[in-house]
Parts: sequence; C-alpha cells; structure tokens
Amino acid sequence: MPPEYSDALDTIFDLYEWFAGTRDLQFILEQTAERIARVINAKACGIRLLNEETGELVIKAVYNLSDDYLDKGPVMLGQNPIDTAAVSGETVYIEDAATDPRVRYREQARKEGLVSGLCVPMTYRGRTVGVIRVYTGKRHKFTSRQESLLRSAGSQAAAGLIEARLAEEQRENEYYERQMHDAGEVQRRMIPERPPPHEFARFGCVYNPTIELGGDFYDFIELGKGFVGFAIADVVGKGIPAALIMSSARSALRAHSAGKAALHRIVSRVNRHLCRDTLASEFVTLFYGVFHPDRRELAYVNAGHDPPLLLRGDTFTELETGGLVVGIIPTAIYEEDVVKLEPGDTLIFYTDGVVDTLNFAGESFGRVRLRESILKHRGCEPPELAQQIKWDTRRFAGLAPQTDDLTIVVAKIV
Repeated sequence: MPPEYSDALDTIFDLYEWFAGTRDLQFILEQTAERIARVINAKACGIRLLNEETGELVIKAVYNLSDDYLDKGPVMLGQNPIDTAAVSGETVYIEDAATDPRVRYREQARKEGLVSGLCVPMTYRGRTVGVIRVYTGKRHKFTSRQESLLRSAGSQAAAGLIEARLAEEQRENEYYERQMHDAGEVQRRMIPERPPPHEFARFGCVYNPTIELGGDFYDFIELGKGFVGFAIADVVGKGIPAALIMSSARSALRAHSAGKAALHRIVSRVNRHLCRDTLASEFVTLFYGVFHPDRRELAYVNAGHDPPLLLRGDTFTELETGGLVVGIIPTAIYEEDVVKLEPGDTLIFYTDGVVDTLNFAGESFGRVRLRESILKHRGCEPPELAQQIKWDTRRFAGLAPQTDDLTIVVAKIV
C-alpha cells in the first residue's frame, strides 16, 4: 500500500476516534487542521464554520496561518464564490490564490505565500456546517486521493460538530427542564395545601397547570378574627413570564390584604403594583373576596375574571361586580359587593381553562356545559365536586391537547 494512502487511512481513523471520544470541539478542529495539512503535505490549513444567522464563515481552527492573514477581514458566504460553491457540495480547486479572481483577498494570500488551494464542504447528512481549505506554498495539482481525504475529513468534522452540538443542546434542554421542574415545585408550594377552616364554608380545590409553570393561582389568606380572604386569578400567557407575574400578583395581594382597607382599595393597590412591573400586554384577571366569620356573606371584587357562580336551588347567579383586569391602567376604579349566603348554597370559582377546554372539533366546553356539570354533581362534597367538574372537561376534550391551565375552587355553605 502506498505510504500516502496508508497515512490517509490512518488520518480518517484517527479523526473518527477523536470525534467519537471527546466533546472538546476546539481540540478536535485544531487537531484536524494540523493532521490534514501534514498528510496532504500542504503549507497551511484553515477551518471555517458557517454562522447561519449572519452568513459569515468564521475561522475556528488554523494550521500555519499568521495573525496578519487571519485579520484580513470577514469572509462572507455571499461574497465568496469559492466558499459558496463548496457549501453547495463542490470541491473547489485554486491554481494560484494570488491571481485567481474568485479569491477575495489575493494580495494577502500572496504575502502569506499561499499558492494552490483546495476547498471542500464540511457536510454530514445533507447539512453543511462549514468549509476546510488547504494551501500549498507552490503550484500544485491535488491528487484524487488528496481530494478524497479532504472530503472525508470534512464529513468527519461535520459529523463530530453536529453531534457535539446536539449533545450540548440536549444538556441545555435537560438543565432547562430541571430548572422548570424545580421552579414548578416552588410555585406549587405557593398554592395552599389545604383550605383553612371556616364556620360556614367547606372548600374543595383543583389546580392543573398545563406545563410545569402555570399562570393560574388561587390562595386563602387568614386575616385574623375568623375572616378568610380568598383569591383566584389567571395571568395572561404561559411559562416563566406568567409564573413570575403570578408570584408578583400573589405577593402584592397578600401584602395589601394585611391591613383593614376596603376590598376595592386592596385591588386598586394590587393593580398599581402590577402596572409598575408589567408591560401593557401583561395583565391578570383577579377575583378577591372575604368570607365573614360571623355572618354567611362574601364581600368581593371581580377584576375582569370569569364570574364565579352562586348556585342556590336551581338558580345560578354570577358574581361580576368589580372592574377591569389588573396590570393595565393604574388609575382603574374598582367596586365591591356583598353577597348574602344561605345554607345549601354552592359557590364555584374557576379560571377560563375550564370553559375554554376544546375538543377535536374545536368546540369549547363553555359556560352552559359548566352549569350542567355543576347541577349533575351538586350532591357531592366540595373536593369531589371540583374533581367531577374537571373530569367532565376531560371527557369532553378526549385526547385533544389543551393549552390553558385549569383551576377550580368550590365552596359549600353550611
């Protein structure tokens, strides 16, 4: 076997081992550039990777090229026919870099002593990530074996780079998933584990975010002397932004509820707090009420939230007194109301994920089906009633994917 052919096979085998055994991309590229140049007996070698956003071929590894040459200027794919041809899959031969009109920096090539060159793509499974160029110090016609070696090296390098990038993306995704999971656990700790006891009310709750971090929340706030505050809210959006706004809204509500201010003033303060911290497109629908300890009544403000339902006998009443959603207009004015409650009344608080649940036909569960579900299961205790409403939405949706969080809180008056 000719020595040149043997060296080429050894080089390909070594490249394969490097790419399989390490994720140090810089080491891989530098070793590739040097090994290729030595086997081909070239003066210099350069490896450039394509920045798909800018179209620049960015130098990543070189062998025997000076800093002055490397600082000659950017190499943009659209301005270099040699690299454009290589990226499209061709092997491009340069007889004399100092005179070839396709070479953009001919004078710099002459000063560097670069004469003949070969440019090949770094392609793996149809994806080109860059180019490899080799140069000789005198006119040279590259053999078919040299061309084959260079193309094989380019494919090996591309495979290593793509697989390393995929591995890095997987690690980043796993890290992100862990962070989301941990943040979701913290957020779920903000949701009350169990409702507080109350003289006249029994509660049941369901909280189902569609992803780790949700934009819904409900909260019970013990205000002293038997008063119990209750809030249910829905933040526009999903994921981390919605979770952060949810946390801010919950903290503001708890802080401003600590005093003895009227409910409409508390909601106004929460609104101003959110207006300072959010964009115009970021807002919260909020229902906040307080159960009286000595009388069967609920004082409340509804800030743009889906109206909770009061079921008395066979009649539903919507609790809708309030005002705009919070977080948009700092000067928004809110009204409060007091609803007198009776033994046997049932209150259903929910977020729009309930009524907006979709089936495969694109139909929403809607408010009519919600009322039918409440009537069907009205004899259940609050925790079971909340679960039955949730399962009615699930049966309606079937296997259709859902994109909205779902929260239900039921209160029965005794």
